[in-house]
Amino acid sequence: MDALSVILVPVNHLSPTLNTLDVAMLLCYQQRTTIHLVCILDPDRMEHSPVYGLDESIGIETEKIQTLATRMAQKYQINCTGSCRMGPTIDELVAAANEISADLVIMDTHIGSDTRAFRLNSDAYNVLKAGPCPVLTVPDQQRWTSFRHILFPVRPVTGALNKYEFARMISVNNDAQLTVLAMAAPDEVISIRELQDELLTLNSKLNQDEVKHTVLFHPTDQIMETVLEKAAELTADLLIITAGLGTTPSNFHIGPFSQQIIHNARVPVLSIRPDIHAEQPKSTPFWKYGLSDPGLTTLGF
Repeated sequence: MDALSVILVPVNHLSPTLNTLDVAMLLCYQQRTTIHLVCILDPDRMEHSPVYGLDESIGIETEKIQTLATRMAQKYQINCTGSCRMGPTIDELVAAANEISADLVIMDTHIGSDTRAFRLNSDAYNVLKAGPCPVLTVPDQQRWTSFRHILFPVRPVTGALNKYEFARMISVNNDAQLTVLAMAAPDEVISIRELQDELLTLNSKLNQDEVKHTVLFHPTDQIMETVLEKAAELTADLLIITAGLGTTPSNFHIGPFSQQIIHNARVPVLSIRPDIHAEQPKSTPFWKYGLSDPGLTTLGF
């Protein structure tokens, strides 16, 4: 992906947190893209019955969201539109993303264990599972006006490098420092060759695209905790993660890693699902820590 075309931003009751709109406007300005604001009227979440009939309520809220979109377009000199939908929040957000062919959905998250945090973070996770594009979640405790320190975790999972084009695009536009965090469990047999190949490929792409970067290798069996600790240690202002896929005989599903990161991260998180149709390796070489040189010395480890 060389550029974003359409960004979808859900606006709850016309009062989104300012930092979510800040991030949306930043990316829109950098990419010269279109932003679409959508207000979802979910009958199950309305505290009170609508004063007007459903059709009239939609008309009133549509006028409000379109007024907000016009104000944003004039203020930031961007292409910004707005609409209102009624129905279950997740279903309507996914439908809106499909209808406008969104390249990215930007959503609020909340730090904490209260009801609001559970709802907002669960909404973001469920849109990631069901939606057609990556999801950028933005915590509401502070504002971000640039991304200068990006943490890019890499694990030996399917499609781990599908997120590279997003990382390159954001890194170049922000003149950012990208830190690649390569992780693998130290006490289990893993496909170290796969991780090694990912790092070699990624390092080559970063050098070719002249992206400022460093590579760290961290053996750990606590992936989520390590990512969050490194994000704090490196003062990262953006995490770009692969929404790991697990498989069953009947379907694919998002694993718990993404859900935990979305709920616990104190910085924006860009979650990208791997391509489940990508060709899988025909054979898998295995290596166990302490038995032999995995070849990571070629990367300086």
